[in-house]
Amino acid sequence: MIKRTWIRCLTLAASLLAMSSTGWSYYYYCYYNAASAPYGQPIVQRFVLSNLLNDTVPFFISDTGPSVLAPGDSFTAMISQIRAAAQVWNSVGSSKLRLAYGGLYTDGASTQFTPGINIEFTDEIPPGLVAVGAPTSTGNLAFGDGNYVIPIIRSTIYLPKDLTQVATYGNFPSYSEPFFVTLVHEFGHTIGLQHTLTSGVMSTLWTSAASKASPLGIDDIAGISMLYPTDDYLTTVGSLSGRVTLNGTGLNLASVVALSPSNPAISTLTNPDGSYRMDGVPPGQYFVYVHPLPPALYGENSPDNIIYPTDINGKSMELNYTAFATQFFTGKSGGTRDISQAYSVPVFAATLTSGVDFKVSARDSQAVYAVRTYGFSSTNVPVASPPITKGVSTAVPVAASGAGLLQQNNIVTPGLSVSVLGNAASANNLRPYPPPTPYIAVDVNVSLTAGQGPKHLLFYTPNDLYVLPAAFSVVYNVPPSIASVTPAFDTNGARVVLIAGTGFFPDKNTTTSFMFDGLAGTIEGTAKDGRLIVVPPAAQGGYIATVEALNSDGQSSLFLNPAPPTFTYDRGGVPALTISPKTLVPGSDITVDIVGTNTNFVDGVTTVGFGTSDVMVKQIKVLSPTHMTAIAMPHVTVSTSVVTVTTGLEVVSQALGYKITTVSPKQ
Repeated sequence: MIKRTWIRCLTLAASLLAMSSTGWSYYYYCYYNAASAPYGQPIVQRFVLSNLLNDTVPFFISDTGPSVLAPGDSFTAMISQIRAAAQVWNSVGSSKLRLAYGGLYTDGASTQFTPGINIEFTDEIPPGLVAVGAPTSTGNLAFGDGNYVIPIIRSTIYLPKDLTQVATYGNFPSYSEPFFVTLVHEFGHTIGLQHTLTSGVMSTLWTSAASKASPLGIDDIAGISMLYPTDDYLTTVGSLSGRVTLNGTGLNLASVVALSPSNPAISTLTNPDGSYRMDGVPPGQYFVYVHPLPPALYGENSPDNIIYPTDINGKSMELNYTAFATQFFTGKSGGTRDISQAYSVPVFAATLTSGVDFKVSARDSQAVYAVRTYGFSSTNVPVASPPITKGVSTAVPVAASGAGLLQQNNIVTPGLSVSVLGNAASANNLRPYPPPTPYIAVDVNVSLTAGQGPKHLLFYTPNDLYVLPAAFSVVYNVPPSIASVTPAFDTNGARVVLIAGTGFFPDKNTTTSFMFDGLAGTIEGTAKDGRLIVVPPAAQGGYIATVEALNSDGQSSLFLNPAPPTFTYDRGGVPALTISPKTLVPGSDITVDIVGTNTNFVDGVTTVGFGTSDVMVKQIKVLSPTHMTAIAMPHVTVSTSVVTVTTGLEVVSQALGYKITTVSPKQ
């Protein structure tokens, strides 16, 4: 059975010391040292950086792999995509935490006492979900990195064994947009982040606007940065604070959101007494609104699938409201649904703006919730939170699905209207799609003065309001499209790939990256016929990699063709390793000598993993493409037969022989 310790709350000892005052944006797995007001400050689950080597958490992939892959996929490709998803979190410069690939592991082969993350494959994922990830083992209350915390010892991501029968998607290839965004999302859970409702990667499937080319929003960045801040982070961002009350009673887990017409949203959930503090807010002007958590949807155990905080007795601190009307802050406590009456709240770096309070009115239910928007590319591929190209003269239809938009007779809910926050675009011609499609459509006209970036939709009913952050984005260019991928040689005789297509922008404004099963190739230049010359990452001879283009404006060539073209590497010998010593014994650092056959070791690219967090790899030195050394510090006795050496898309695992290094099944 799937381990479910991550959804069972830990009981804290009654002797907790007073907590230092902290706040955050986003939401974490948290606990309170009291059962009634005053609750004190929340205590969160997180990795303790001082317990890690170089602030780095290793992650490990089960060597069993999935039992059934989507057509054209391979385990090697999946390993690469998992590594790329982890790298997304490493790209956050305001966070100290780093994730590092530690190789393949065999279930039950090691106790792994030191912190780490496991990726497992299972057929027990609950209905309605496509993957599950969270902390699965935590330590006792401790003082770490300057605060009291519940240290995360082990986190786990569970992926389906059968990737052809995944809920919602059916086939779930590792190169796809949904697979990659799901991986980034689940890694977020493993490092301590819960769900939000601001359309970032940590939003649930129902509202997420994340894409493979641009997965993180400022809410996601603030979330990880507040958990693991760099030394100067708090000097660059500001904070908001206030309280949400209903008839004088503070509301627990109300969602407070700050957004502007041209920037993504950032949010937090209130404490049990209704108070909140939203840290990590970039300086600027924001409209601030409060809304209730939506009812639990299919596959969810609670509203927004939030793991409720617990009190000192281990009791869940659940919502103390059914619903309330969404409102914007007006500078007064009354609030408004009319955005023209909303107050623009200034946020300054290293400054707390307090008094952003809300007095809300109760409702029996929410009129509209769980809305997601879609557009259709020129090849009729549905794209969530669609990009709309500036300068298009005709209106672009945007589809919206969600509760409360339509009545059972396929009539748009009476009194429903949709508008765009700000003046970047307008929305009109609200209408239902023909049955049985349970969507509405609205035409969006983008202003000629619109700036690039996410735009937000306001769904009004006669007595309520629903705000959908990042409902669509304004872009200046069409999505990239790959027309052909052709093997060639450069002037030095090295293997390259010539890529032809449209929508490529290898310049400083909008950049294009070419990904080979999740790893970026290097753009070397342009051929005389205009095709781009790209050096692919290393791979085993005969390997077949999917190729896609990702633009920095969030668009992908998968928007136009979900089945990407492929590139086949030149045939070559099967790689193998000779490693000494045969066993690592704890007590001191050990130099491991690795000699390869048919390998392509590259300094700064090649990684060495022992499949357990109880062996730390402190240094790797590449001597030649077939010879390298690694300095390892073992905490337990380990055989070097479990070593996994990875260079680009070339994975050589002693434990598996050549199980995943043979020619890709994509042929």
